[in-house]
Amino acid sequence: MTFGQMLRRLRDDRKMTLRQLGDAAGMDYVILNKVELGTRMAPPLEGIIALADALNRIRKLKAGEFEKLLELAAEPNKKATARFTSDELARLKESTMACAFFTRRGTGDEEGR
Repeated sequence: MTFGQMLRRLRDDRKMTLRQLGDAAGMDYVILNKVELGTRMAPPLEGIIALADALNRIRKLKAGEFEKLLELAAEPNKKATARFTSDELARLKESTMACAFFTRRGTGDEEGR
């Protein structure tokens, strides 16, 4: 699975159009379409967080989905170049920004509490 494929799955699961996701994340839906098709690389970290936040507002992301988006953003594909090196990805996972995302929005595990 690529970053774009996972983004499309998460968007489809929430019955959102590209335009709705783009508007909610502050991104151009044409660019998001190219990301989903794999002809454009994943956005920078701030963009990934904005997309995850927009998706999370409709329905909470499940535990691990944000981390998976980061991992997929780091993987190269045949049509676009990788956004992060493996070392950068490791640092991102430990970053306070990623931790703050889950502190503010939750991981989806809180529903059972």
